[in-house]
Amino acid sequence: MKDETMKKLTFQINHHCQEMRTGTVTVNGRQLTTPAVVQTGSALTTLTPAELAECGVQAIKQDAIDYWLTASHPGDLHAFLGWSGILVTASGADRAYQWAKPRGRKHDGVSFHDPVSGQLKFYTPQDARAIQRGLGADLTTGFARADAYFAPVDDLNAAVEQTNGWLTSNPCLAGDLAPLVGGGLKWARQTSLTAVPAGASGYSILGVTPDVPVAEQVRLLNELVGMMEPTKLRYLPTSGDLHQLVAALLCGLDLIDSDLAGREAAMGNAIVGFGRLPLDRERFAGDGQALADRCNCPTCRAGVSRAAIHHLLTTSQPVGERYLLLHNLFTINQLLARIRVMIAAGQISADLRKFTRQCGQ
Repeated sequence: MKDETMKKLTFQINHHCQEMRTGTVTVNGRQLTTPAVVQTGSALTTLTPAELAECGVQAIKQDAIDYWLTASHPGDLHAFLGWSGILVTASGADRAYQWAKPRGRKHDGVSFHDPVSGQLKFYTPQDARAIQRGLGADLTTGFARADAYFAPVDDLNAAVEQTNGWLTSNPCLAGDLAPLVGGGLKWARQTSLTAVPAGASGYSILGVTPDVPVAEQVRLLNELVGMMEPTKLRYLPTSGDLHQLVAALLCGLDLIDSDLAGREAAMGNAIVGFGRLPLDRERFAGDGQALADRCNCPTCRAGVSRAAIHHLLTTSQPVGERYLLLHNLFTINQLLARIRVMIAAGQISADLRKFTRQCGQ
């Protein structure tokens, strides 16, 4: 396992605009500019590391429980995956809880049956930390019991108590993002915040899933940002559609998970501006235009037309979805770059403000 004394992390805040800020994360000799998307999902299994980087991806995410369940020990994932950017790892405790029965929720971990092998497993905070460190993670999210946002009050209270106990018994190290739980209850989130050790590099806001209405997400995130230590990273390990992604960014989040590019590509959609083109529709069959004007993504640079992608999609050729994935991934990261420029200039554009008003802000 990597020597903990070798790990260094700094987060320098460069510009502010309202609640938002730009910053530079430096860890293990790697850098990332914020706000940024942490790439998850299909892009990681479809595109090469070079293609991810070409599309503007700065950070990717892996789930530690996958490696723990298979007893796979590949060593540092940067070398194993050929990825030179930032590596974020999740503990996977949320999945363990999904598989567990109520009596499997123990004070020192979670007991569940492996859905693949059927074997009874017992996963602990110590297991999660060991596997994440062994995988060479730059940023890690801690072990937590995160019940659903609208779970009963007693369950949310138990989640806070249990998660805080684990934080206290397993002090945070450099690169650790302390989990915040408590659903939509202000007092529960405040209690969760009190357990975050001074050594934590930031916060991981759990339980704010895409099924929570955007207006409610905004309410909670604005509330939490006002209570957080301003020098620490703010990470939201889930996001839904483009409205939710932008809404979270405008609340002042630094890092947000996203598989939006892959989900839209799988539905045959190209993200263009703040909208989408459903390329599987018949009206695109004779459209010789590029996906977007002046787009510099790998798909548009190659001269692939809307009609060509329509044909590939309707004839079930996988390369059609891949072209869309490259375009969507590039487009999302260009949006993030544009937002960073806006923050640095201290002014949010009129079109972005209009878009956010459409999602209930």
